Amino acid sequence: MSTQYRLIIRPELRRHLFVLQQAARSQPGGLRDREFKTVIDGLKALADGREEEFDGRRLGYSPRHHDLRDCAEIKLQAIPESRGDRELGPSHRLIYREFEAEDGGPPYREAVSFEPRRDDRPFIVAAARLNRKLGVRVEEFGSIPDRRPTSGPRAQQGPAAPARQPLPPDLRRALAAASDIAPATGATSGRATRASHHPSTHQHRDHPPERDR
Repeated sequence: MSTQYRLIIRPELRRHLFVLQQAARSQPGGLRDREFKTVIDGLKALADGREEEFDGRRLGYSPRHHDLRDCAEIKLQAIPESRGDRELGPSHRLIYREFEAEDGGPPYREAVSFEPRRDDRPFIVAAARLNRKLGVRVEEFGSIPDRRPTSGPRAQQGPAAPARQPLPPDLRRALAAASDIAPATGATSGRATRASHHPSTHQHRDHPPERDR
């Protein structure tokens, strides 16, 4: 499958990938090994534009939540979870954003956070990394319709992918600064590369019913 998007991995997430990789090497088959393999599969899915295969959904905003209207999630199964005899669905979430390209190439997708779904951790971590405050609307997202984050089997279904935004100045500067650095080829090939001061890009070649935000 041809690549549809170029990936940017935030430095915080890149460090997380490195930690997972090191733990996976020391304990093959353990929890961190399963998490590492799962997030690598998720990054490949983002690069290939296969978010619908992972129940992709655009995120929203309400006064009780962080404004993540520019983000979307895919749902990933790293560990089985159940309550009684009921399966609770995919255990982890990968949160990402999408940006227009300015060089004529494929658009960018920025992977922001990968966390267990419990207690809304993926969204809280993503909001912290994007400097979003609880209950504070980001006015520049005015063109993105509100979608109140909801839970339960009748949760509002939004688009699968994020609203594509112009490339922000900080990412433009980081990409320009890294333009003479080799791409982080391990980002979606199963090898987490050393954490970088700037986001690195990589071009890939080749719900629980009661908490479903």
